Amino acid sequence: MKLSPLLVVFMLFLSLTVNSYGDSPVFAPDRQEFATITGKVLLEGKPLPNGVVLLFDKMMGPPPDPYKYWRIPDLITPLNQDGSFNLRVADGTFYIMVAQKNPDGEIGPPTGSEYLYFHGDAKGEALPLKVSAGANVDLGVLGGVFLFTPEMIQRGKGITAIEGVVSDLAGKPVTGVVVFAYLSPDATGRPVFVSDRTGPKGTFLLRVHDSSTYYLRVRGVIGGGAPKNGEFMNVTEDFKPEQVKSIKGETVKGVVLKVKMFSRPDKAKDSSGKGPRALKQPESVKQR
Repeated sequence: MKLSPLLVVFMLFLSLTVNSYGDSPVFAPDRQEFATITGKVLLEGKPLPNGVVLLFDKMMGPPPDPYKYWRIPDLITPLNQDGSFNLRVADGTFYIMVAQKNPDGEIGPPTGSEYLYFHGDAKGEALPLKVSAGANVDLGVLGGVFLFTPEMIQRGKGITAIEGVVSDLAGKPVTGVVVFAYLSPDATGRPVFVSDRTGPKGTFLLRVHDSSTYYLRVRGVIGGGAPKNGEFMNVTEDFKPEQVKSIKGETVKGVVLKVKMFSRPDKAKDSSGKGPRALKQPESVKQR
């Protein structure tokens, strides 16, 4: 299956940020023993086209719930041409979804109708997959694929959310950006939740899970990486994130996130006084 440039960038983003949270057990690239999770996803007896496996580590956040919030996955990988997948992980507990994504789109909250497989029980709760090193969890053929539409997304009653506006220094609304929610004050590495893109009035709705303190950052891209010239980012001291406390079952309103356009000096120098060093490009993006 051909990977779009965006998917490759997003996979690289995940692989580069996994260690920001410490020794995450999701990936096992250098260990002698690891666990595997295998299966096949079919739609009307045929492989799900443009299907992407989204794996979530229980240690890194709450179970996924596409109706109430969009959690950033800890691993993404495309389905094979026959609809199968084979994930190599360290021992732990995981949740899994498979989404049909536009090859030229984003691995983020659905913006239109897309087919989805959600590994859950009869009540719609995510089913945990506990795996041990050296073992294989074979889910078999997964046929419970359904059409997920924007109307199914909960945006009012029954959700926990943070609502507000993203504006520039002149007070004008900023459209087309996303708001990330982190659990760590430094807000580095992989965020836990992401909002939909802001609309014409700069408004955002960041759906989260339970009562907690979140640290918010504004970015122009979902895939992460170093900020680019012209990208809007938070205007706080040293671009630090905004701290907001959510309340379970309620929407915290009135949050204003001020941003300004990021500009990188043409001749930036490092601490040694020398010019910027060229980054060595990875030979390939490996599933970790």
